[in-house]
Amino acid sequence: MSRRLWPPILAAALFATLGLSAAASPSGPQLTLSLAAHELTYGSAVDATGTLVAPAVPAATATVELQASAYPFSHYVTVARTGITSSGAFSFADIRPGSNTRLRAVLAGTPTITSPAVEVIVDPRVQTRSQILGLGRTLLSIRLEHPSFKTPGRAVARWYVAVPGSRTLRFASQVSARELSPGLLYANAVVTPPSDRFAYRVCIEPPWAPTMGPPALHGTCADPAVRAGSAFQFSGDGVGTAVAPYPSQSAIATATRFLDTRAGATAFAVDNNYGQLFGTRVREHFQTASVVKVMMLVAYLQMLSAQHRSVDPADNSLLYPMIHISDNEAASAVYSIVGAGAVARVAREAGMGDYAPGVGWWAYTQTSAADQANFFFALPRLIPPQFYAYARGLLAGIEPSQSWGIPPVARPTWQVFFKTGALPSEGLFNEVARLERPGVTITIAVFTSGDPSMAYGEETIQGVGAALIGQPPTALPSPRPQATTRPQATVKP
Repeated sequence: MSRRLWPPILAAALFATLGLSAAASPSGPQLTLSLAAHELTYGSAVDATGTLVAPAVPAATATVELQASAYPFSHYVTVARTGITSSGAFSFADIRPGSNTRLRAVLAGTPTITSPAVEVIVDPRVQTRSQILGLGRTLLSIRLEHPSFKTPGRAVARWYVAVPGSRTLRFASQVSARELSPGLLYANAVVTPPSDRFAYRVCIEPPWAPTMGPPALHGTCADPAVRAGSAFQFSGDGVGTAVAPYPSQSAIATATRFLDTRAGATAFAVDNNYGQLFGTRVREHFQTASVVKVMMLVAYLQMLSAQHRSVDPADNSLLYPMIHISDNEAASAVYSIVGAGAVARVAREAGMGDYAPGVGWWAYTQTSAADQANFFFALPRLIPPQFYAYARGLLAGIEPSQSWGIPPVARPTWQVFFKTGALPSEGLFNEVARLERPGVTITIAVFTSGDPSMAYGEETIQGVGAALIGQPPTALPSPRPQATTRPQATVKP
């Protein structure tokens, strides 16, 4: 007989270890239950068979109930009934659980006579796709079929890529997943392919993740932002047209020679399109000045996400002036709301090794060119997906009078997301920028101190930017070497 089980019950706990139902004593009636398969794809069916060994119960007159407990296994309900043959055999056909489920057989009218529970694991039905969009651009997508929930909640998908044969996965994108229809979750991302053929992994975190799949399907993707057991991870093979490392080594050398001619203390760092760090004096400490306001912005948006809030007018009245015109009073208000600990957490999540909180004023926060270039490269991972477009709008729409340094030499070829900082009394002028064009994303951080004038500091930063992006990105030459490991980045001490 055909039976379909009820929708699964949601909970946040991890998939529990299988327990056994109470069974009758060896001398009395006993039930067994076994499954044709213990792991299914969502929508598939499984058959169950069992036997009744009942010296005191005529098998041909007995009825067996099939009881099921869906995750989180809080209680059993009867989902099917069947008779027993004269030999004591019984079966249940076409069982279609919607989530991880425990099944047991119970002799009708005698609830203490039950079989040991058996476990069936239900995996989401998965379809992935890779599509070349152009030079340095590949579209990756995933579809997950799952039970329909009244309130499915928000899901996040994180994408990672690696060259063939490498175990080093590089973070590529973070996006919100969406329900195309009840029970069909979809996510896609445009990534930069590291080679013509590459490996990728997607770590997708729907609220119903604990209800489905075996523990081996759940993973953190080595990402501290993902709670253990709360996400699925799936791997695949992608195709693309890779871009050569950009900026080129000659451009980096030109920027280094230029910076070495400038007065005062100087440093720059660039994360190329593969997330490799290059530069000069990249670990030298500088005061951030207003550059730290981007860290404060990220901390504030993370706070809103944790509180399940959107950006309301009151929030925007602080965040917009803090970034758009670099308003210090708004920044101080934001800092008092999020606290020093939240900004330090952002530094940890970004992997900053040279961060130190400011003493006396947030503008005295210590940082390095390497820290800030890496931080801007990681913004898609650090900013909650629902706020990413808002943050990009702020960082791209800064007041024109403060758009000096890199933006004038990058626009309109590149989309520029940036923040400047200045302490004129110390001759300190800084800028960090994230530059994007189809298939290529780089970040540049330039720090200076002891400049004779603001105009001089602006010229220094603009000169570094011009040297780095003076030539357009190009495709990798063909044929390409089949790298098995990710090359190590080098920096000038």
